[in-house]
Amino acid sequence: MIKILIEGEPIPAARPRFSHGHAYQPKHNREYRERVTNAARSAMGSKAPLTGAIAAVVKLYRKYKPTSRLSGDVDNHLKALFDGCNKVVFVDDAQITKCVVEKFLDKTNPRAEIEISEVVT
Repeated sequence: MIKILIEGEPIPAARPRFSHGHAYQPKHNREYRERVTNAARSAMGSKAPLTGAIAAVVKLYRKYKPTSRLSGDVDNHLKALFDGCNKVVFVDDAQITKCVVEKFLDKTNPRAEIEISEVVT
């Protein structure tokens, strides 16, 4: 099992912005994805990305109540986290065959925790 901890407020993926015919992500989304990628690299060490089917357990600890509009949609959080893990923890997030996600309130220690394990068939 691979455990990844991303310190700080989890940030959901935003819709791409467009300017002069080009799509781009807002700066805070790019920075968060980089934090996720760095945490994933640290958790993986020298291991190669997983290539088979995988299961993910994601726990989001937010400053805002899990039912608040400010807490973000679960699917947008998953996109931000899994995009940051692509090519580091797994080759592609299409490998995820099972995913459990929970949101919690933690005003003093916001973070995202990801547990990735291979699915044995």
